[in-house]
Amino acid sequence: MAHVTHFRFKAKAGERDKILDIFRGRTDEMKATKGFQRAILTSNNNDPDEFMAGVMFDTTENYNANSNDPETNEWFQKLRSHLAGDPEWFDGTLEELIDA
Repeated sequence: MAHVTHFRFKAKAGERDKILDIFRGRTDEMKATKGFQRAILTSNNNDPDEFMAGVMFDTTENYNANSNDPETNEWFQKLRSHLAGDPEWFDGTLEELIDA
């Protein structure tokens, strides 16, 4: 079953655009990552500095390999420097996916 990670976080005041740039800058790298299937980034309608992101990998093993990659850690540390606090994480197994 696919592995899905959701994470919720808030940008520091005035750093929303930096968050968007950091995510957009990772697009090509993620597409080439073994087992990567999709990612989504959403902002809260009531607070545009609050985000929820989701990442799906084909297996937990491939997700963990990506998480343990030094380049992923470098990317995360760059992201973290623009956050108001640590993200809230939710790791899970995909039970169902409904597409249009």
